[in-house]
Amino acid sequence: MAIPFRRGVLPALLATALAPGLSFAAEADLQLENIEVISPTPLHGVGLDAKKIPGNVQSATADELERSQALDVSDFINQTMGSVSINAAQNNPFQPDLKFRGFTASPLVGNAQGISVYQDGVRINEPFGDAVNFELLPKSAIASMNMMSGSNPLFGLNTLGGALSIQTKNGFTHSGHSLEAYTGSFGRDSGTIETGGNNGTLGYFVTGSITKEDGWRDFSPSRVEQFFSNLSYRNEGTSLDFGITLVDSDLNGNGASPIELVDIDRKAVFTHPDNTQNELRMFTLNGSHWINDNVMLSANTYYRQSDRYSFNGDGSELEIDGANIVDDDGEIISPFAPLGFSGDEDFIALNNTSQTKQDSYGFGVQSAFLNEVFSRENQLIIGASYDRSEVKHNSQSEIAQFTDSRGTSGTGFIIDETVVDGDIDTDTFSVFFTNTHSLTDRLDLTFGGRYNWIQIDISGTSEGGEQNLNEAGNKHVFKRFNPTVGLTYALQENLIAYGNYSESNRAPTPSELTCSERNSPCAYPNAFLADPPLDDVVARTIEAGLKGLNGSVNWNAGVFYTQLKDDLFFFPDVEDDVSDPRLTLGNFDNIDKTARAGLELGLYSQQERLSWFANYAYIRATFEDSFLYAREVDDDVTTFEVNKGDRLPGIPEHNIKVGIDYAFTPKLSLGATASYHSSQYYRGDEANQDKKISGYGLVNLHGRYKLNQHIQFFAKVDNLFDSEYENFGLYGEPDEAPGLDLENPRFVGAGAPRAGWIGFKVTL
Repeated sequence: MAIPFRRGVLPALLATALAPGLSFAAEADLQLENIEVISPTPLHGVGLDAKKIPGNVQSATADELERSQALDVSDFINQTMGSVSINAAQNNPFQPDLKFRGFTASPLVGNAQGISVYQDGVRINEPFGDAVNFELLPKSAIASMNMMSGSNPLFGLNTLGGALSIQTKNGFTHSGHSLEAYTGSFGRDSGTIETGGNNGTLGYFVTGSITKEDGWRDFSPSRVEQFFSNLSYRNEGTSLDFGITLVDSDLNGNGASPIELVDIDRKAVFTHPDNTQNELRMFTLNGSHWINDNVMLSANTYYRQSDRYSFNGDGSELEIDGANIVDDDGEIISPFAPLGFSGDEDFIALNNTSQTKQDSYGFGVQSAFLNEVFSRENQLIIGASYDRSEVKHNSQSEIAQFTDSRGTSGTGFIIDETVVDGDIDTDTFSVFFTNTHSLTDRLDLTFGGRYNWIQIDISGTSEGGEQNLNEAGNKHVFKRFNPTVGLTYALQENLIAYGNYSESNRAPTPSELTCSERNSPCAYPNAFLADPPLDDVVARTIEAGLKGLNGSVNWNAGVFYTQLKDDLFFFPDVEDDVSDPRLTLGNFDNIDKTARAGLELGLYSQQERLSWFANYAYIRATFEDSFLYAREVDDDVTTFEVNKGDRLPGIPEHNIKVGIDYAFTPKLSLGATASYHSSQYYRGDEANQDKKISGYGLVNLHGRYKLNQHIQFFAKVDNLFDSEYENFGLYGEPDEAPGLDLENPRFVGAGAPRAGWIGFKVTL
């Protein structure tokens, strides 16, 4: 990332309403020397010359984000960054499973998360399940972002494959005022306002946006409302930033559909609704102070309230037996007559609801020391952080009836065995350091590490109060020191060779810990039972490569290998009588090893009228352990053996992306991005026995016309050639909903058809 190095200046934020009468000069921006630096820790302070970073870092700025006209952060990353692909598990554009180097950042609780995400130094992976809700990152507030590769321990828990670090705008970096709006396909309308300025000492930045759409699939409307403000103070050696992020979202992502249904109607959904509502209230305070010419102190503190409500209408394996509703064991779930059940007696639906209230707060502090060591340049950063989260999770399932459209209508009868009332308190304490020392004029050594101590305290009940979530009364404690060491060598002034080894870990999530008792299988991923211990997942990465940083054309070529020890996997449960499977139930358990190995190539250029990029990634994601799992095949349960070398589902081996933007005149610019992702295995085919999801390619266009210095118009077309493709697949039970005669167990996440949008932007 090319950012200005500001000695003694870091953003500080107040709300404009709190500072009436101040004279803010939008044009008064600081003129400072630009140095290409990367922040080596989430808490930004003194950066490190990009040539000294022993790894591949992909960066982007607000201008690049605007030029792409991407829907949000995840859409931009998927279009432009290497080693990235998308799984449309929910089939909602705001709810993707983002894959980087075969690791996941997903809004779905129960997914094995392997990417940490930071906003202004605050980790925004949700406390419950480490999930990432991308719509909670306001796109119009982003000033820059870095995708850090590898198991970088400095970015804390969950950084198994990479970390995304985002910095927001302020009145010193982004002054001026604008209004933007667009409309187009799928009933999508969006409006955004921005305003910012400073008077040399105080600055403000405020942005807000509303985006709503009907969705391209049936019954799939969504609405996202975002607000961000940043109030800043600066003097010669001190800075303060106070940020507020407020987001409300109401998303309908009705999940994958049976492949036979997709062949009939790509817009059709299997069952609905699958609704998620998120409410975020986050407050951050960041500051820095130069103690002297060689020592900088940085700190932050935050409070984050993130509440989530979900409603999922789904099929079930319940049956009617005489006057009762029974489960697949024949046990009575409910008397039939009192329900007044009037639907198709062969299809009994469930309304699965959950409410998760998450409150988290904490602080971080670090000092950067720039004193020479042995008469050589040296940068030492040491720091510590503390984070606490308090989570209340409630969930239950209600017996329901299917409507004619395969929606659900509740009966009011709650199944006691599904009622969960859990409290999870998590404390995380970390200390870390990183040191970069110039051994010679060309050779730099970076070494560091982070010690993580995590305590998870789970209490409450499941099964309607019958099951204690913590029978032993124990707290789960995980502690580990993760090291890193790397070298960079300047073969020429702008040709750098690098090598790096790093380790990181993630603790099992509460949903994994409370769903690990083999004798008490739970419904993936929301049910809770007693909690035997699981081991934390440990990632070890080694990578090496070359990068050319000459300004006009930058490039990189590298290889990496990441091994995960004690990776966590969800095992479907099969009773002793294999003719009576319970494949919707199961448990999490550690498996010995998985691995991701890959090759990355990239070219990037930005000139006055032309900017372009091209990247290629080969990712080989494999199981490195042998184990058995079961799946229903033709109404029978079949046991499959996963062997060392079998590929992990959902990860394309080959990813190719190219993009170009060209300013034909000072007023008119046009651009395009194209991508190709190769085939992938269905989730549930870990043994690699069946047909894969086909690879696919996409071409998107975008353009912009500046009428004058204040008014411009823009347009974009996604999926120009209207390709029909799927980018996610899993095995399911297509016979659990009425009105369909389907047999193929494959479900897919279908890609959106061709679509276009037009809009305008007014800048003052």
